[in-house]
Amino acid sequence: MVKKKRPPIQFNDEQLLLQASNVADIYHQLALDLFDNVVERVTERGTVYLDKQPYIWQLEKMQQMHLLNEDNLKLISKYSGVAEEQLRHIVENEGLKLYTDTKQQLMEDLGRGSAGNSNHIQEILADYASQAIGDLNNLINTTLPKAVIGAYQGIVEQSVARVVTGLSTADKAISDTVMKWQEKGFQGFKDSAGRNWKIDNYARTVIKTTTYRTYREMRTRPAEELGIDTFYFSKKASAREMCAPLQHQIVTTGHARTEHGEKILALSDYGYGRPEGCLGINCGHMLTPFIPGANYKPDLGEDVAEVTPEKAEENANAEAKQRALERSIRANKEKLHVAEKLGDKELIDKYKSKIGTQNAALKDYVDKHPFLKRNEAREKLFKKNEKPASVEPAGNKSYVSVKEKWLSNVDPSKAKVSEMNFWEHNGQKYQVDGKHVVLDYSRKEKEVGEWLSKTFGKHVQMAPRVNYPKDIPTPDYLIDGMKFDLKEISGSGKNVFDNASKKAKEQAENIVFDITNTPLAEQEISNRLEEIYKSGRRGLNIAVLKKSDELIDILEPKEK
Repeated sequence: MVKKKRPPIQFNDEQLLLQASNVADIYHQLALDLFDNVVERVTERGTVYLDKQPYIWQLEKMQQMHLLNEDNLKLISKYSGVAEEQLRHIVENEGLKLYTDTKQQLMEDLGRGSAGNSNHIQEILADYASQAIGDLNNLINTTLPKAVIGAYQGIVEQSVARVVTGLSTADKAISDTVMKWQEKGFQGFKDSAGRNWKIDNYARTVIKTTTYRTYREMRTRPAEELGIDTFYFSKKASAREMCAPLQHQIVTTGHARTEHGEKILALSDYGYGRPEGCLGINCGHMLTPFIPGANYKPDLGEDVAEVTPEKAEENANAEAKQRALERSIRANKEKLHVAEKLGDKELIDKYKSKIGTQNAALKDYVDKHPFLKRNEAREKLFKKNEKPASVEPAGNKSYVSVKEKWLSNVDPSKAKVSEMNFWEHNGQKYQVDGKHVVLDYSRKEKEVGEWLSKTFGKHVQMAPRVNYPKDIPTPDYLIDGMKFDLKEISGSGKNVFDNASKKAKEQAENIVFDITNTPLAEQEISNRLEEIYKSGRRGLNIAVLKKSDELIDILEPKEK
């Protein structure tokens, strides 16, 4: 018997794909750090010998090549190990969760039993991960070291040539040559179309392709196994020509038809399977299994509800221009970083000016297109040895960082702070009366509440304290219905974080740790929190770390 209609299963697509983007950022950061190593070796001990005895300088630099290679191999091993671990987690763990959740709901919608064994899916996902990692390892462990040494050798030889022929001074020769190689990047290979691929760009493509393939297949496979060929086509504010008419519609991999009064469109009529067609290259749409008669279309958010197919295409063009501007800003920040390492004031001024002009242009462009949102993470320059914000820590850490996830969903229009006039516990409401139930939060608690609201674009509610009846626990804040406490850390004792987390289980499992006044280093703080998450005895869920008005990180337990 078919149950009451309900919407198709919902997924957080943006967060899933953000995880993949963060893994790709690891390889991009690796390329930046490797180029830093090259510049540091080239500029070591200045340019006096290059000016006076260029060939002696060249010989000395070539003799250092093996030291550079040793440093590079250590760096590559460090980064690729983290990236491999994360990619496996995304493909195997998140992919399996997508499959099992999808199949279970389909079974319920069809009135059947449990989803059954998924061993075959685990094997498929492991193969997907291994194939992608194999491609990346071949490129990163074999091609990349050679490309870095090639860049170093090229910079040294070309700098000497410019000095010997009198084309430029030693300082200018190094600056010009380094910037030329920075623009070129570490080349990986040439594809069939004759395009040269930068190694980190190729890595991003492999990761993105694998992730989309995994997420799409783990949604559609359960339906195929149950004989279902109909799907809900997701809706975004922007869409390509072939996708725009399909948004928020029911589609099929079979023939177009009508079932239970629901019009079903055939994907084959919209270029399905072709690069430029629906669900083609760089398409971010997702299919969700949909059973006509058992499911109904989900409600649309205000940001997409009124978007017509024509407007979606127009928005896609606007979004593409925004992405181009963001890439250009990030590229110029990378050039500025190299110019600063070279100490070239002329180049520093040049790129600072460019970045300022582009920032103003991007702000103006986003202001003219209300559907666009500025995300400074896409313009960010990773500093040397800085881990991309929401990449899960390497090794056996018991927590993951979700900082980027929270910051990617900030909506300033929802930011506000209000007071609750009652507290509800076990179904009983306790009204604020100034005696038994009081609002007596401190100035510090109010300031942090306002900071939370502004930083995350959330509605923060100041919770009252229940004096009577006794033993009714209350948090300091409710943020989107989640209980949070504020804990100020000022000492450096071994148990300072553990003691601050004692009431997590009964009072608030989420804690804002203000670490402004503790002498502990961030690494030591991470170690203390690792002990708490690993033991699990405190029941700590989300930990927000703030220092003055700076958000340091947001942690939550790693899924087991």
